[in-house]
Formats: sequence, C-alpha cells, structure tokens
Amino acid sequence: MDSASTISKEKIGDPFGVVFWPGSILASRVLAEHKEEIYNSTVLILGAGTGVEAQASAMLGARRVIATDISKLTLKLLKYGADQAGLGGIIEPLQFDLYSDESLPECDIVVAADVLYNEELAKQIGVRCIEVLKRPNSPKLVVTDSQRFHGTDFLEDVNKDLSKIGIHLEWEYFMLGNVTGSGVLIEGDQTYDSKTRLVRTGWNAP
Repeated sequence: MDSASTISKEKIGDPFGVVFWPGSILASRVLAEHKEEIYNSTVLILGAGTGVEAQASAMLGARRVIATDISKLTLKLLKYGADQAGLGGIIEPLQFDLYSDESLPECDIVVAADVLYNEELAKQIGVRCIEVLKRPNSPKLVVTDSQRFHGTDFLEDVNKDLSKIGIHLEWEYFMLGNVTGSGVLIEGDQTYDSKTRLVRTGWNAP
C-alpha cells in the first residue's frame, strides 16, 4: 500500500480515476467558500479519483472524509497521496459500487466531481443524489462536470422526483482558465481553459 512500485505493477483498467480533472478544482473552491460548514463534518466523495476534493476537505477541517471509488488502484494512489500529505488519519478510502443496492454512508456533505463519464453513469449519480436529498437530515451536495458529454445532464429526472419535496436543482457555469493536467488520450500534461458546470444545494450563502 505504501509502495509506489506495487502500484505501478497493476494494470490500469479505467484511466479516468487516475487523471486530474477541472471539476475537482471547482468542487474544492466551493468547499473552501464554506470552510465553516466543512469543519468537524463527515464528507463523502463519490468517485474520489486522485483525491483532490478529499484532501481539500481534510485540510479545511473535516473530521472524517470517506473517499469512495470502484477502482482498487485509484484508492491505493489516493491513500498514498493522503498519507504523504499527513492526512491519512482523516481520509478513509472505501471501495464502493454506485450501482450496488448498498446505501451511501451517512454524511454531512456529498461531493461528486467530474464523474459523469457517460449517460448511464450520470443517471446513476442522479439516483444517488435523490437518495441522499430525501434523507430526513439531507446532506449538502455539490456535483461538478467539466466534460459535459452528450446525455449526461441528469437533472431532469432528479428534479422530477425531488419536486415532490420542493427541491429544484439547476446548473451554474464557470470558466476555469489555464488548467494544467494530464490527459487520457495524450501523453504529458496539457494546459487549457475549461467551461465547467456545477450544481449544489443545502449550503449557506458564502
């Protein structure tokens, strides 16, 4: 677990989880805007990937950060990064299948940053949003999406269901300039501007 060489021996089946995405920046900025609400809270990360939002939450004072992903390799990398940052006692990697029948862990805040890879997964993220927002003490929510792939706007189905309890979600759009990160289909880093969308609910006004 603590050896980079052990990680390098595993085959990367899904490259998305080991790539830095702009949505992580935007989600982390939202968390930073609400530092007081992060403090001493339990934060649940869906599709935690490289762990940017997990580390941001821990550094902002979260008591516990549950960083979930389906990929064992991704979680190993995430744990390695958390340990190197001195945050291993706060960040808990957890293998979790969003398509399972298992309920999401109890938490105060849910973050899903750049996990809308396709229409099917986007719909499932919507299902999970409905799940947590229908809880008696529903957590705060932030979902970001920089790729905006066709068919991944899941809000129509979510709003149809949540209208029964008076919740309506809408996308906000932000332009992130000079984002530098690695890519899936290219070698090396690239720098680019990213129009990233965001949906959030439950937060106090900054």
